[in-house]
Amino acid sequence: MKIKFWLILAFILSGIVILSDSCTKYDAADPGDNGSTDRRERFLGTWNVSDQPARLNYIVKIEKHSLYEDKVKLNNFADLGGFTVGIVVGNTIVIEKQELGNNYKVEGTGTYISSTKLEFNFLLDDGIDLVNRKAVFTK
Repeated sequence: MKIKFWLILAFILSGIVILSDSCTKYDAADPGDNGSTDRRERFLGTWNVSDQPARLNYIVKIEKHSLYEDKVKLNNFADLGGFTVGIVVGNTIVIEKQELGNNYKVEGTGTYISSTKLEFNFLLDDGIDLVNRKAVFTK
């Protein structure tokens, strides 16, 4: 009788553990501003950029990377033409060190502030000088 009681209790407890784990909210992605579950959505679009200390103003277009679900292409990043690729991690775009064009290398991060503002901090390397840059993207 005691063995039967413990087997039933163990079975019930196992079921509760399995069910409670399966009911845990799964956050596959932070929704974009339009309710999408694609984390990239909030970053997409055409952005006006104020790039300091270079005192440059230019346009960057951010679009989904066609081959990777977690990456975006930043066209005309640092006003150098071409594009760079960033990985979207939560509210951040991570730009791993890569060739940007015109013999420049770039790396840095961009942070989602609001639906109309992003802030990027990045290092630009022309092979001679390393320049820390801060750029504010607005819509």
